[in-house]
Amino acid sequence: MPDKEVNRAAKILMQISNNRSCTFNLGERLEESRAVNSLEMIHPCNEEIRACFRKEEALRYREPERAFSYTAVDGHKSVVPPLKRCSGKPLKKICHHDILKRNKPSYFSLHCLVRDAASRLPGGVGTRDDVCVLARDSQFIVEDISDSQLNKAVRGGLDRLHYEDDPCVKYEREKSRWTYLHRDRHGEDFEDNST
Repeated sequence: MPDKEVNRAAKILMQISNNRSCTFNLGERLEESRAVNSLEMIHPCNEEIRACFRKEEALRYREPERAFSYTAVDGHKSVVPPLKRCSGKPLKKICHHDILKRNKPSYFSLHCLVRDAASRLPGGVGTRDDVCVLARDSQFIVEDISDSQLNKAVRGGLDRLHYEDDPCVKYEREKSRWTYLHRDRHGEDFEDNST
C-alpha cells in the first residue's frame, strides 16, 4: 500500500513538473541566471506539490531504516539513504532543534531535513537558498521561523553533510552551488552501510 501511495504522489509531481510555471530545467536555469556562475533561484512549491512531498515524507519516515526515493521538483526520482543505526540498536532519539516541530518523529533531525531538501533540487544542483526553499515544504519544520534562522540551520546542515564519510552533497566554490551526489543511486547501494 505505501508503494502505491508513493507512486501516486510521484505521478502527480511529474505531471505538475511537465505543466510547471517556474523553471526546473538546469539548462534553462543556467540560461536565465544573471551571473554566469549562479543559478536562477527556484520558487516556493505550490500547495499541490507540497502536499505530494509531504505524503512522500510521511512514507519515508514510517520506515526510516530503508533507503527512499523522493520525487524531485523536476520529476526525477532521487534516493536518500536510510537513517543510521548504532551497532544494530533501534534508531536513537535526536536532540531537538528550534526550527523543528516538537511532534516530529523522534529520529528526524536537521540532517534529515537538509538531506531531503537537497535530494529534491532540480537537476540535483542548486544554491543554499534553493535548499532553504525546499526545506520549508517539510511538515516537520516550524512554519513561522525566519529566513535567517532557516538559512543558518541549513548552512550548518549542508556543511555537516558535506564532510560525512559518504557525503550526499558537494559544494562547488567556483560556481557557488551545491550538488546532490546520491541522485542517481539506487536503494541497494545503501544496504550495507546506513548513513
